[in-house]
Order: sequence, then structure tokens, then C-alpha cells
Amino acid sequence: MSEEKPRGKAAIIPFAQGEMVRLFMEGIDPAFQQEIEHALGEFAAGLAEGLVGSTGAAGRRESTLRKQVDQAGTVPAKQFYERLDAYSARSHVRPVVSAVANLPKEELAGMAESLVSLTSFKRRVTHDPETVGGPIDVAVISKGDGFIWINRKNYFDPELNHQFFANYYPVDSRTTTRSSGGNGARRRK
Repeated sequence: MSEEKPRGKAAIIPFAQGEMVRLFMEGIDPAFQQEIEHALGEFAAGLAEGLVGSTGAAGRRESTLRKQVDQAGTVPAKQFYERLDAYSARSHVRPVVSAVANLPKEELAGMAESLVSLTSFKRRVTHDPETVGGPIDVAVISKGDGFIWINRKNYFDPELNHQFFANYYPVDSRTTTRSSGGNGARRRK
């Protein structure tokens, strides 16, 4: 019999532009979801107007009938949205959050970078302003290791600036240069 470890809580929380994260997590673009809700509201209002208008009711009777039709549509609309939310949670959110809760730090960093890249790509191929783009800095913060860079862009070409690394990362008998894309990382022997 194996003992299960208690599972920690996991969440994916965007810090800035979250629509691509929501699309990834919930299975629907937030703007598209809003449009569906707006269109459904207009459809229901038009249906109610058509039903009330077809009765030929006028005055107080028409007002009472409109209220009844509006009230009758409230429960099905609520059930419709609850069903969509339940599907999204069951088929999209819970599986991703469950997987994230068990991913190693390196894969979490890769996932974060992918979500930022996805947002950048969407901005580039649509008419939206390109507010995300270029090289992506990725870091992991953990209790055990603290703040660790996984991927960090340099604002200069490391191959053309050897003096920077000589000044800030001097090599002595206890350190060696680790080959990691020229970002000057050092490792103790």
C-alpha cells in the first residue's frame, strides 16, 4: 500500500494580458464568450418581444405578459451558463490545474514561457497592438532555491562584450564557465 503525498494547491494567474491564458485554461476566448452572452441576451429579448407582440395584448396585460416572459427566461439562461461553466471546469480548467500541480519547476517555467509566446504570436498575426513580444525572461521562485533565472535575455551580445564577464564574473581556481548560451553563468567546482 502506497502513501499518497498531500497535494499542494496550483493556479495559473496571468500578471498582465490574460486573454490567451483564459483561452488556454477555459477553452474559450473571453471576448468570444462575451459576444455569445450578448447575442444570447438579444436573442432572448427578441423572442420575448415576438411572443408578447403575437398575443395582441396591450396596456397592463402587455406589461404583465412581458414580466412573465422575462421571468420564464431567467432560469433557462442561468442553467445554460452553469452548464457551460461546468463543462469548461470539467474539460479544461481542472485537467490543466491538476497537471500543473504535479509538474516540475523546469516544466512550469516552460509552460509560462509558452503562454507568453502564444500571446505574442496572437498579437503579431492579428490587428491587436503588439504589446507582447521579443525575447522572454523566465525565472522560477521557490522556497528551496529562491529566485532562479531559467532564461534571461542580455541587452547586449555576450560575444562582443567579454570585458563585462571578466569584470563581473572573474574566473578563479574554484569556478568554471558553464556553457549555457553565453549568458555568463558560473558554477562552483
